[in-house]
Order: sequence, then structure tokens, then C-alpha cells
Amino acid sequence: MSLDSYIIFQFMKPSKATLNKVWISIIIILVLGLTGLLSSSSFREIQGSSIIVIAIERLSFNSFSCSDDKSTASSGLSALCKEAIRFTHAYTTSSQPSAALGSLLTGQYPVRHKLHKGSDRLDVNLQTLPSIAQKQKYRTSFFGGSPNITRKAGLYRGFDVYDDLSFLNYRNYTVPLKTQLENAFTWIKSDIQPFLTVVHSAELESLSQTETETSTFEKLDENLSIFFENLKRSGDWDKNYIVVLGLNGTSDLSRPQETTFSNLHSENTNIIAFLKPPRQKGDEGIYWKVDTSLNLADLGQSLMKTVDPGFLSLVDTTFPIRDFSTLWRTASSSESLLAPRRLLIESVNPWKKENEVRFATHYKNLFYVENIHDELYNTLTDGLETNDISSTATSAQNDFMNENRKIFGELRKNRNLKMWRTYKSNWQDLADLNRRYWMEINSRNLILEEEIERFRQSKIAQPLTGLALITANVKLKNELAKITQTNPANVLEKDRDLYLQILRLHSLNLALENIWSIWKPDALWTQSNLIVEYQ
Repeated sequence: MSLDSYIIFQFMKPSKATLNKVWISIIIILVLGLTGLLSSSSFREIQGSSIIVIAIERLSFNSFSCSDDKSTASSGLSALCKEAIRFTHAYTTSSQPSAALGSLLTGQYPVRHKLHKGSDRLDVNLQTLPSIAQKQKYRTSFFGGSPNITRKAGLYRGFDVYDDLSFLNYRNYTVPLKTQLENAFTWIKSDIQPFLTVVHSAELESLSQTETETSTFEKLDENLSIFFENLKRSGDWDKNYIVVLGLNGTSDLSRPQETTFSNLHSENTNIIAFLKPPRQKGDEGIYWKVDTSLNLADLGQSLMKTVDPGFLSLVDTTFPIRDFSTLWRTASSSESLLAPRRLLIESVNPWKKENEVRFATHYKNLFYVENIHDELYNTLTDGLETNDISSTATSAQNDFMNENRKIFGELRKNRNLKMWRTYKSNWQDLADLNRRYWMEINSRNLILEEEIERFRQSKIAQPLTGLALITANVKLKNELAKITQTNPANVLEKDRDLYLQILRLHSLNLALENIWSIWKPDALWTQSNLIVEYQ
């Protein structure tokens, strides 16, 4: 009470009865106000709430802003801006989508769940979000969007439905998000039992310039909006958790020495992350902004605790994983969420069978990246990470870099990992050529002619070489038949089609920088005995 208020209060000298009435009135008002706040709260737990996770490749933090003036009727992300928790400092755990999804489904870093790239396999000893959900009587489903996430990685464990082959029905091997969301909605409405469904979209990764990046993003955003409207009409929006996040960011041309899967800077690792908690009928939506750093491992563990509050996870004191579920389960926070800690991010060499890994870490306002000459950035004054301060580092900053070098060295020793030193492969030129083939749809004939000329000079075959052979004119076929020195055999049309499918898949794999880690430089990509045109 201020001095002025105290003087007025003393001058009035109210009676004891009056004072009692005043305090009773105040208490009633406070109780009613608190009751009103609770009834409008969006954070009360609702028994049997289901979880819908939409994980999108290349959904960078800067690809969308909640300040954009967009109608929620055409923008799903705008709807989340108005009705969800938005994590402004969310990070992936890896530039590889399979490793990032592994962190989301296990609540662990790749160094723990062991899925560093597509050819690895998830640690069978770890519990996963879908397996925990199954134990809690949830039905579970996964709808994959591209070959980037396949069954062989072990991510299928715990899913009743695991669709990872629908991409084969599409020429660009990418399932449209619209189709995925329609399939997910049909599955959701097929039963009244609580559910967990995960939709993995690679639509933004689709290598095609027939649409601009902007138009592709707007189409994706609109499809999210349509899906959300369907959930609202069916009554599944208010009562369930809706999670939309990026698996990785977008690497641009500002770092020419980096590739898409080596770049650990924020443009490629800082992601969009929204979580809309369930609410009672009549509750207003929330639009909380959380600036505390969070990554996909944190979010995975938080969802596990949401499904099963008694779930106990592995403890890592060097890179601790945090449970953020108290934000939406109990409407409370804790000091532990605010305490500074190291965030670990990795990239892995997709061209090697053994795992060569590159690390980076965030701590407070410092960002350290392994390189031939290690890099250090002050993100407080250099948000775009363009000014490497490692050469002018203070004593404390040098200590920080040395400490990280020691930690990363121990990680590699304990996890049998090697250091990734060369970020551009010997096969980068082939990757670039295959990327052009998939992106420049209208220039494919010219690109295939370039490939024939390259093959004539180098004699090194690759998937695009086989595609060039199939489409080559008669004159070039005769020349190439001499070059390849093949002895064609009579084969069925289905064998040719199978070979063509294999060639296209391997070409896309190279266009994605060998993301499936299956590149074989000595493979017989010019197997002319399987090409009908030679008969």
C-alpha cells in the first residue's frame, strides 16, 4: 500500500464490520477471477488427448513470420501463431532428416540413438514415442513423404501403420502433403481410440523448379490450413495436441564451401516449431512465445512425458535433454528450463559407410562450429553468423572452444565416430549434375547430352548415364554401344522398367547428395543388356 493510500485509509477510519465486508468482497472477486482464468485456460490436461505431429523437411525458422498479415483461412501456420505455443529458438539435432526424426521419436541425440544417416539403424534398446503410446493404448500411424525416411532405419518400431512406400507412385518420389494429410485424416476418423500420428513431408525438399520456392511453401501452408479446418469441423482440433515443426532448415548460397548436409549454421539448423495443446470447449486459443532454446530431442522427450508422465529417460549431464511438457500439462515452468546448457548439432558425411561426424554447439550467446579452422560466433551481436571471432577470441572464449574440442573428442572415442573434415565429396560434380536433372525439368534432354559427353571422356558411369542411354538417339546409341562394349541379351519389358526405376531412384539419391548412403561408384550403371532399345 502506498503512503497516500495509507493516509486516506487512516483518515476514513472504517468500522471493523465494513472492513470485513471489504475483505470478503475482495476474496470473492479474486476467487471468481481465478475461476474465470482457469476456465479460459488452454493448459488443463484433457484425458485421452491425441497427438498429431507434422514434421517437414526444410522448414527453416526464417521461412515464415508470425508478424505476416495472413488470413487463417489460407494459412495453417498463421492459425498456429494465434492458437499455439511458438518456440522461437528451436533447433534440429542433425542436418540429416532421418537422424532428426530419430531424435523426435526417441528424445535423444543421434550420438545416443545411433541413427546418424539413412543407412544406419535406430538403437533397438531405446524406447520410442510410438512404442510408449502403444503401451498407453494409443493407436499409432506414420505417413512418409519421400525415400529420405524408410523402414530400414528402424523408425517403424511402435507404429501400427507405417506407410513408407507411397513415394513410388510419384515421378518425383515425393508424396504431396495434401494427399498425406487426407490419408491421415481418414485414418484418424476410422476409430475413436486415442491416437498418435506422425506425418513426414518432403514437399519443400522436392527438387523441381516448375514451381518457385515461394509458391511451394504457400501451397504447403494452405494445405495445412485445410487440414486444420477439417480437424475443427470434426471436433479434433480443440481436444488434441497439434505439433508442426521442421526437421532441418534451408542452406543457401551464402556459404559456398558448405553443402546442404554439412552446413551447421542457423539457417540450416534453426527450425520452426509450434505446439497447440488441447483445450476445453469455449476456451480461447493461446499464442505464447517461448524464447528458451529447445531442440527435437527435447520435444521428443516432452511428448513422451505427455503420453506417459511416468516415463523415465536416459540422463546426459554434458548435453542434457529437457522436459518442456510442464508448459502445456501443468501451465507452469521451472528454473531448470531457463538454466543455460549446451545444445548439440551434428552433420554426417553421407558418402562414407563409416560415420564421419561434424559437431557444433550453442551455449548462451556463443556458437562453436568444427571446421578445418574452428569457427566461433557471438549470436547476440551476429545473428546471421557471418563474423567468425575465433581468431580474436577472449581468454574465456578460447577456454570454451578448447572445452568443446575435448568433449567432441571424447564423444567420437566413446561412440566410435570419425571426424568429418572434407565437406565436398569427390562426387560433388555428379551430385550437382543430377540435381540439375531433377530441378531443370525443361532442360533434361540437354543435361542428358552433357552426361553422354562427360561419359565419353571419363568412362565413369553413374545413374544419369543409364538414363542418357535410354533416351539417346540412334547415332549416339551406336557410339555408346562401342564405348560400353556390351553384349545385349533378350529381356522382358518389365526388366527394362525395373532398371529405369532403379536408375531414377539412384539419380535422385545423388541429387540429394547421397542421402541414403548407397552410392556405388563402380556399379554397372550402363547395363545395356537391360535396355530394350538395344534389341
